[in-house]
Amino acid sequence: MSLRGFGAALVVGVAVLCIGVISLGFIVPQRLFESTVGLVAFFAAVLLMVVCAVVANYYDLRAVLHDEFG
Repeated sequence: MSLRGFGAALVVGVAVLCIGVISLGFIVPQRLFESTVGLVAFFAAVLLMVVCAVVANYYDLRAVLHDEFG
């Protein structure tokens, strides 16, 4: 696995973690938003998800993942 493949897999892994935190905001919003830590985690996950989307589109991670693992 090359450095490009590792970076692409890392971006996908961060996006998956962000999806988990964001989905918790929809499943149990009162539990997540009652503390400052939960609120910061939710907004950080949203921001990281946007960054992952921009990186994925800029570097064409779909093609990189296909070339490395497909």
